[in-house]
Amino acid sequence: MTREGVRGSLAFTEADGIVASSGLIGGRVALTGPLSADKVTFGIGLRVAPGTRHWLRDVETGSIGVFLPGDEHDSVYTAGTLYATVTLTLERLEAEAARVGVVLDPRTLGGTGFHARRLPPEGIERLRDRMEAVHAGLLTPRLGQSLGGDLLAVSIGHYARDPHPIAGPSSAQGHARVVARARAYIVDHLEEPISLAALADAAATSERTLHRAFLSLLEEPPRSYIRRLRLHRVRHDLATEAEVACTVAIVANRWGIGELGRLAGWYRELFGELPSETLARRNRSDLAA
Repeated sequence: MTREGVRGSLAFTEADGIVASSGLIGGRVALTGPLSADKVTFGIGLRVAPGTRHWLRDVETGSIGVFLPGDEHDSVYTAGTLYATVTLTLERLEAEAARVGVVLDPRTLGGTGFHARRLPPEGIERLRDRMEAVHAGLLTPRLGQSLGGDLLAVSIGHYARDPHPIAGPSSAQGHARVVARARAYIVDHLEEPISLAALADAAATSERTLHRAFLSLLEEPPRSYIRRLRLHRVRHDLATEAEVACTVAIVANRWGIGELGRLAGWYRELFGELPSETLARRNRSDLAA
């Protein structure tokens, strides 16, 4: 992304993989290039000054657009414009939509561009007030944590559709069969990369039904379930591994967790301590023995 004539302020928050950002434009700003190489971004005009354009077309307050991974963004903002964006993976977007019982996939989203229908004034008023508080330096931890979720909820509500009836299991019994097959595959392949496509194939269903089944029966999406299972394996190995050379990195890589920076947060949230603390306790126990 390239910027020309940037004046004003930018604000960013991130919580649980959802990145929210906002810009308050103090002068004429030109932006070009993709917003993200691998994630979906929704953009909302909370207060759009005259002369603001995307792809040479005027946009107004309440305009909402979607920017797909790698697609070019070409815009000119004018002074006084306030906008907000929310960015996340397509997989996470589909899971969040499924969680509230709607469908939001690439076909539903359409291509990069602005929606033909704008958000109603009451739909953006609260968001605009909160973003103005952010730019005024009044952002609280609680406000920051909920910002991305609220932006995402508005975007999903605007773009999503109700699910069409589809072939395949829809009953609790059918979902149970899907989850049972998927869990068996996960256990057998936990040390390997597991794609949702491969998991859906193993469960003899679609990725969408797989999401629904996990959310219905386990109250979490498949990715979260896989990560939780791997974290339990990591904890077991850290607490029992006899090798002196055992490290957190070695055990994490063994179970397919390469994001060591995020491992600590996930691990502490689940077990109430850091991986290094589990390892240290085992080492102390070995020395005492």
